Amino acid sequence: MVGTMSDESVQERLRAGITAVKNGDRIQGRALLEAVLEADERNEKAWLWLSGAVDTAEERQICLENVLAINPENALAQKGLAKLAQATSEETPESGRVQVVRREYAPLSTASALLYPDDHIKTWEWRDPTAVQSKATTASYQANESYQDIWTKDVPMCGYCGQELAPEDTRCPTCKRNLTVSTFRYPNASSNLTVLWVLLLGVGQLYVLQLLYNILARHNLLAAAGSGIVAVFFVVLAAGVHFRQNWAHLTAIYALSAVILALLLRWALPADLEALGLASLDPAIKDFILPLTTGLGETIRVLILVGAVLALFYAVFKAGPDFDRVTARQVATLTKGPKTAADFNAAATQLARNGVWATAVLHWQNAAAKAPEQLSYQESLGRAYAQLGFFERSLDVLQGALKRSGSPERQAIIQQQITAVQAKMEQQTQQAK
Repeated sequence: MVGTMSDESVQERLRAGITAVKNGDRIQGRALLEAVLEADERNEKAWLWLSGAVDTAEERQICLENVLAINPENALAQKGLAKLAQATSEETPESGRVQVVRREYAPLSTASALLYPDDHIKTWEWRDPTAVQSKATTASYQANESYQDIWTKDVPMCGYCGQELAPEDTRCPTCKRNLTVSTFRYPNASSNLTVLWVLLLGVGQLYVLQLLYNILARHNLLAAAGSGIVAVFFVVLAAGVHFRQNWAHLTAIYALSAVILALLLRWALPADLEALGLASLDPAIKDFILPLTTGLGETIRVLILVGAVLALFYAVFKAGPDFDRVTARQVATLTKGPKTAADFNAAATQLARNGVWATAVLHWQNAAAKAPEQLSYQESLGRAYAQLGFFERSLDVLQGALKRSGSPERQAIIQQQITAVQAKMEQQTQQAK
């Protein structure tokens, strides 16, 4: 998301940053590219060129991973990560070295500029970016653990407000939210469930065909009405199964069994009503119980039988696990799936929208740690701490982001956030008195 910087200003800084990296001025290039990323964190080109301006292999890897998070098909980022992996396996942690590299020519291509930055540097003191650096020399976001609060304890906390929970708590004693949630055992629906609701919808459509046949060929409105009711019923069942409603699953099993049984009995019983003692039935009922036995009507019934058998098979033997639910407590924990800093940021943003702020904090902590140069993650973390009332932690994170920001526009925004947090902190202090 582009911040207060205009698109034209972003492009100007991007071009200036790329030019600086090409000319060997990595410090200036890095500052310009980081300013671009503060305004537009999904700028693929900025992340790519920043990988040629950072100092350590870890930072370079983060940049290239962010490129692939935006565009998994980026060949330069793929090659850069492969080169880093190869260098890591061949060199020891002490192999990082500093040397003066002198070159009098510009890079031959974008690939050479990004993958082999030392080949086009004119003159500067250069640290091998493919060497593994020790943690002591790696610039990264580090959480301040001088506090003795919930974030330094290995205890369950409410996913909403971040307060410590007792093992027996099913409702948060602080925010009073119900912590017991029922979720599907498998978050994502399987292909078997998709097949089931498609088959149910197909059975419903076949009954629509039977409705039209009863009207156009037989001129039997009562039989057509019965087919129409059954068609609507199966469409509703298909919708319920699609949204994984347990009632729809159970009803579908019974309804499909009834359809199959009715069709089989229709073919098994003789067509002579007098032999069955049904001659006294109303003609309309006879027509509804015993539909046509020949021609198009028979074909439609055969198709309904086949569809019902297939649907019943999937309902009983395949799609059952999709409707299983488990009950768990809504405690703060990392969700499965996110791997990159951008993934953790996206998950945290969605959690914050849903009011699950403590869980969002855990995700923003990971995002800030994986991409320390992306100050927007630290800003979000600072705001989340303030939302939960951890004002000192919020100020630490925001003030750290303020010091590292090279953009006056961004500094003004962060300073406003700091002022707001300080005001809340002062208000809390006055209320405590």
